[in-house]
Amino acid sequence: MRSKLARGMVAATAAVVLTVTGTAQPARAIPVWANVVIAVASSLLAGGGGGGDLERAKREIIAAVENSKQEILNHIDTIASADVEACTESAVTKVAQIDSMPNSLLGPFVNGAVDCAYLSTAYFRAVQNLGPADTIGKLMGVIYSIAMVAFAKYGLSTTALLDSLIAGYQSVVTRLTPTCHEETFRETDSLGRPTTVEIVYTCVAYNGQIASDFELYYVGRPQTPPIDRAAVDRDATRNTSRWTAQEALPTLIALRAGLS
Repeated sequence: MRSKLARGMVAATAAVVLTVTGTAQPARAIPVWANVVIAVASSLLAGGGGGGDLERAKREIIAAVENSKQEILNHIDTIASADVEACTESAVTKVAQIDSMPNSLLGPFVNGAVDCAYLSTAYFRAVQNLGPADTIGKLMGVIYSIAMVAFAKYGLSTTALLDSLIAGYQSVVTRLTPTCHEETFRETDSLGRPTTVEIVYTCVAYNGQIASDFELYYVGRPQTPPIDRAAVDRDATRNTSRWTAQEALPTLIALRAGLS
């Protein structure tokens, strides 16, 4: 049995962790790319996957790449695969010139961007270290957005690329799932009857980021809202590519379903 002081300290700690978790801002690239991927896919699929609003999609991806180019290149430098690093840097560097490319250059650019997209998901699944895997997960949306715009520029359907991106993001969510555990603490009165029950739920991401929440009962009556375990699970990975994938997946899946 723990003392009231010990229980109060655990409750306070849990509350502080949750508060920090709730207010912490994800890394800049994460919310930006979740939104950009959704915007590009939504624009292209407006026409049934065969082009849609290509001009809007191009504006979205070119502006996003230009605004975040150095950040993207910094991420690229940490990729362990030379092939993925090279094709990603090539796609990011050349996409702004997509409208001025002669056909002799556009064709190879399109092929290279599409091959790079598929290579990125294959690399994510194959690499053993979660750090490099997370890096490619963060860049996956960049690579696929460029590939979809390039394919649409050539008048080709982007639905197969969307399917691959969805599958890739689902792999990100699964593979970067945090480790979670739950503890239950109980106090009793002088007669041994239960008085206070505290449940603490904690998740730790691969990078050491922690999120936690708790719920408290006194004589069987709830004193706090119940733990939202899904929210704690999600919040622990807020600074990883898993956050991006979870943000983008519901809309991407809905877009794909609308094409069926």
